[in-house]
Amino acid sequence: MIAIPYITALTTYFSYGLLFAFGQLRDFFRKIIDWFSSSNLQGYAPICLGLEDFYIRRLYHRIQDCFGRPLSSAPDAWFDVVERYSNDNNKTLKRTNKTTRCLNLGSYNYLGFAASDKYCTPRAIESLKKYSPSTCSSRVDGGTTVLHNELESYVADFVGKPAAVVFGMGFVTNSAIIPALIGKGGLIISDSLNHSSIVNGARGSGATIRVFQHNTPSHLEEVLREQIADGQPRTHRPWKKIIVIVEGIYSMEGELCKLPEIIAICKKYKAYTYLDEAHSIGAVGKTGRGVCELLGVDPADVDIMMGTFTKSFGSCGGYIAGSKELIQYLKYTCPAHLYGTSISPPAAEQTLSAMKVILGEDGSSRVANVHPSNLRQRRATDAYCSHVSHPKGYDIYEVISQVGDLMGLKYFPAEPTKQQQEKLQKLD
Repeated sequence: MIAIPYITALTTYFSYGLLFAFGQLRDFFRKIIDWFSSSNLQGYAPICLGLEDFYIRRLYHRIQDCFGRPLSSAPDAWFDVVERYSNDNNKTLKRTNKTTRCLNLGSYNYLGFAASDKYCTPRAIESLKKYSPSTCSSRVDGGTTVLHNELESYVADFVGKPAAVVFGMGFVTNSAIIPALIGKGGLIISDSLNHSSIVNGARGSGATIRVFQHNTPSHLEEVLREQIADGQPRTHRPWKKIIVIVEGIYSMEGELCKLPEIIAICKKYKAYTYLDEAHSIGAVGKTGRGVCELLGVDPADVDIMMGTFTKSFGSCGGYIAGSKELIQYLKYTCPAHLYGTSISPPAAEQTLSAMKVILGEDGSSRVANVHPSNLRQRRATDAYCSHVSHPKGYDIYEVISQVGDLMGLKYFPAEPTKQQQEKLQKLD
């Protein structure tokens, strides 16, 4: 666990409080002015109302030039950013013809496949010529090509599952699959820091949702034990189904899931395990097969494996892998498969090609150069950066440390609470 320095937290909250206070004051005078002005929408309720609208107008608009910057090049390690200007205090931004070359620190292009690649790019172009940019159809109508079947077969083999199904969007993979897996009378136990797509999917399922402390197996066991003992609300009948949902790597925190401990608890209480590997598949493990390979977990112990192609593979879309019976059931019941447009053929080919490179099936030995889990390569890269930067007057790591000190961004380990200390002593 980590904690934020008190000074940093205090000054941050104070800044937000100040902006909030001034924003409310401005809104008060705005209401007075609007009361005297005529309106053509008499009797209508405001179409934009609530704290979200207030946040956008009074806080986000002040700094919106920092976000959503248009690019005019491939999203590689370096890219060209289009410069913009505003004449109305950032309410609207206008583009210019000027661009700035920037270092890309805001991408999850983990292995570099999103840019031009000597193996992947020609094959994606060929698939574009052969199959067109889009199938313009759902998978169950005219949206399944040879590439889709091949990709599903490769994904299943890559993650170590009997079967897989692919979708055109990563976010939809979670938000549409979870309601197809569980409904009323079921129980979803979700990590407190799970992604928004999981939260939306869980809410849309109609199942009862309970949350456990982030990456804390002991609290997960407490929640499971309590919920199994109590049963469903009001009736106290046994739950029809229990699914525990976790992520392989939590993107905002960069933390690895304590998967072995969580699986052991799920087995003990007969709960299904749903693993979201959006940020871990392809990026960790000796051969890029994700947290199961990294942590020595048998994929057979994970009931539902989810992942996306938007990170390590430089493409778009997502997948669900599991038993043949599960995948067949999802193909008949999941709205994203029945009604959503299938993943575009060039995107499917891009994912296939990237997967072949990671597995070393492209006929080269590039996997050692592109895979970030190769520590020797990472050390060589670090040494190269230091060797090149120092003669030119750059001292990257110290500089970053000084910036962290000046802005109060450094974190430090949090001391365990008395309750946590007592639990640790009991475990010892």
